[in-house]
Amino acid sequence: MEPDETILRVEFKNTKPIELVDLTLSFTALAESFKDFANKSGDPHPDNLRLYVKEIKAGSVIADLIAVAEQAQWIIKHADVFAGFVANMNDLVAHLLGQSKTALEPTQKQAKQMAQFVEPVAKDFGSQLNMNVMDGGVVNVHQHFHVSGMEANAIQNGVARLLGPQLPVSIILPDQLMVLEQVKNDTAAKSGDRGIIEAISPKPVKLQFSNEAGKKSVLDMHENPFECVFQVTVEVRSTGGRPALYRIVEVTDVIKPES
Repeated sequence: MEPDETILRVEFKNTKPIELVDLTLSFTALAESFKDFANKSGDPHPDNLRLYVKEIKAGSVIADLIAVAEQAQWIIKHADVFAGFVANMNDLVAHLLGQSKTALEPTQKQAKQMAQFVEPVAKDFGSQLNMNVMDGGVVNVHQHFHVSGMEANAIQNGVARLLGPQLPVSIILPDQLMVLEQVKNDTAAKSGDRGIIEAISPKPVKLQFSNEAGKKSVLDMHENPFECVFQVTVEVRSTGGRPALYRIVEVTDVIKPES
């Protein structure tokens, strides 16, 4: 393994004791975020570059982290990866705090990792989380990340808004309004149908009709079904709090387009 002299220094300047589980989960989230970012940096070996603790310093919780590549033949300056990683973390924070309209929206995974990373300072409004890239013992002032306790709390609120309400694994909801995004002209088809139920999610979700009669009522309409709104009783099946399947139990009404 080939260590690099560049260090990623993470400092929790806390005014209250940090619970060990919060600190552990915070570093876990940081390690996962860095690994995901490094995987996009051109390394042909997945999960090759990972963070390791070089030293824990006294005082505030200060950890010096180094990147170690398992496959040494992949050559890249770790300072460049660290710099890009810190810049990316700042972009995610800017979006979650509503400070930038140009920053890319975090994925659900990135948002959850960020919320977990800042957890120790979110519980302590007088604290601060700092992250800097250091090369040869010198802090690079252009590669830094600073979040106060109040900002950390606001970040977690931004994550909650981004993720939205979390659905249970399965729930039956009556009187939901649905429009079709695509549908196969076959009552027996088990795939290829998609619909949107705005009250649950603005995105199209896979449809499955509980019986052929339900789908037949949609296909046999005189009107164009894609111009109609269907009132349905639906079983919503979810993964990770997000809808993965709408199982249409019953079509209870049809709102037809005005002629």
